[in-house]
Amino acid sequence: MSTIYKKINKILVEKDLSINKLATLIGEKNSGNLNFMMLGKKSFSRPLIQKLLPILEISKEEFQSWILADKYPKELLELAIQAKKDFPYKRKSILTTKIDAILHHAGMSRTDLSKQVKYSQSGLNSIITGKRSMSKPVLKKLSEALEIPENEILSWILADKYSLRVLELAYQCK
Repeated sequence: MSTIYKKINKILVEKDLSINKLATLIGEKNSGNLNFMMLGKKSFSRPLIQKLLPILEISKEEFQSWILADKYPKELLELAIQAKKDFPYKRKSILTTKIDAILHHAGMSRTDLSKQVKYSQSGLNSIITGKRSMSKPVLKKLSEALEIPENEILSWILADKYSLRVLELAYQCK
């Protein structure tokens, strides 16, 4: 059973609520949709999360951590936490800074990298700067080209996207 399912069910038991009643309280006509979301088979929308938080009496960070705990293995969360803790800059992207440092050390440019991975330079720049998400095939090609494990690159993306608190809470859920 998923972390988010267990956590929400525990709260529902404590509050003497059913999934059907919760669905009604948040304006969801079909409790089956809510059940699918809790099982990780469908994503929670932002507006729905905003309705759930006060009823469940939890923070947005805690809710996000449950989703992360279901989505990523403990080892990846640990790498993201370490990347976040080790990164000295608050306003810079870990992914961008790390990739640019690797390229600089190798005497390469992003243009060279885009040719090596056979991906458009503008598209790759958008990915490296976090303006566009990274697909699995691009992740694999970058990993091979930069000689960095895929999980390490993924950890940089997670560390950029989530706060240290959310990452640590997700790690604790495992």
